[in-house]
Amino acid sequence: MATSSIIEPIPPRLPACDVVFEPSAHDNAIRPDGRRWFDLDEATDHSEYFTVLDRLDTHVRDAVLQAETAWSFPVTVCLYDAGTRPLG
Repeated sequence: MATSSIIEPIPPRLPACDVVFEPSAHDNAIRPDGRRWFDLDEATDHSEYFTVLDRLDTHVRDAVLQAETAWSFPVTVCLYDAGTRPLG
């Protein structure tokens, strides 16, 4: 009698990191025509506006997903080696 077993694949290891989130409006990026890429007033008008936030001991995928879904305005994501605690 043949038996079979299901072996669940081991998920790949995701790179661990510490992350700092900052509204992209802080970047002061300028378009070639001289206008700003991001409007600081537009960002600060949101109830979820923040100056800077960090998230420690996470993964790159989770950090990017958080940046894409947690805020309704553009957010810059700065990735650091896990354990560096960039904001102290």
